[in-house]
Amino acid sequence: MESFKWEPTKQEREVMEAVWLQIKAACAKLKEETNAQDSHIRRMLIEMSERYYS
Repeated sequence: MESFKWEPTKQEREVMEAVWLQIKAACAKLKEETNAQDSHIRRMLIEMSERYYS
């Protein structure tokens, strides 16, 4: 079976970068306002991605 490697278009890459900046800002705010550590945030993001994109 041949595997297909997805290459994002310029527009898709711009959207992903915009979303990444929003996620990064939200994580920084969460760390400022709570005692959440990087490991807590990492687990939360993994759980969210598995829930919505699996």
